[in-house]
Amino acid sequence: MAMTQPIPLKMRADIAKDKFMRYCIYKDDTAPNHDCYGRVEWEHAFMYAGRRLNEPWAIVPCCTSHNRGKGLVKEYNQYRALLRAQEMLPGGIEDLVRRYPRVDWRQKLKYLHGKYGKETLQPNGIRK
Repeated sequence: MAMTQPIPLKMRADIAKDKFMRYCIYKDDTAPNHDCYGRVEWEHAFMYAGRRLNEPWAIVPCCTSHNRGKGLVKEYNQYRALLRAQEMLPGGIEDLVRRYPRVDWRQKLKYLHGKYGKETLQPNGIRK
């Protein structure tokens, strides 16, 4: 079943080494809400062609409240994933445009940045 597609073991091990993946993205001041509780879980921010995008940039860390609870704001998760894509992929958003042409990635990022973007937030979530 596509909705329960697990993260491959090698990718899971690589992601676990990333310090970004240890804390809920909603702990940041730019997040729409901060009511974190529960353990950190990894949320797939995007689906494409009916399947979760199983790529490191598309998986973001969220506490239980923000992954499965009332605190979930899917668009914010997508925004943070797109910031990670810009940081992690050699061509940034242009790589996504080429690899996943049925989504207007530039427009999606522009819209989400207008809604959630703060000038002090770097793509990796660290403040300048």
